[in-house]
Amino acid sequence: MRKKILENAKEGRREEYNSSVGIAILFNQAGGKMTPVIAETVERGLKNAKHIDKLISEVKVKWDIWDIRDDVADDKLTFDNFLFWIHGPFHELFKRPRDRYWLRALDMDDDGMIDWSEFRFYLVWAGRQYPDVQTYHELLDKAFSD
Repeated sequence: MRKKILENAKEGRREEYNSSVGIAILFNQAGGKMTPVIAETVERGLKNAKHIDKLISEVKVKWDIWDIRDDVADDKLTFDNFLFWIHGPFHELFKRPRDRYWLRALDMDDDGMIDWSEFRFYLVWAGRQYPDVQTYHELLDKAFSD
């Protein structure tokens, strides 16, 4: 499976391997035998994939509004803009060092900004882990609560 992850990375594919669905898909891609339990996991996690994609698109619309706050439409948010978008008027409560720690976890390329592709990764994970979410607010909540 490690070899498949490296192949995907070389091909520029940013896959999600953290959910039970993501790891099952990786297992299958790497030549593993799809058991009925694994197949059920994948089916359950992907049953609402189109709905989850729609929710992610709704989040992207909100993201784009905040993206231009720094006068550059580059699909990146500063930590402060991200916090203000997510927590609104309560964003000042989330400026403690431990909160910066989880922001740095979102910042996968360590450039001090949160890229859409980095954040989208968490939304895809949340959608696969919790395929029954109904709104983009629920999707965001799942992405941050687990």
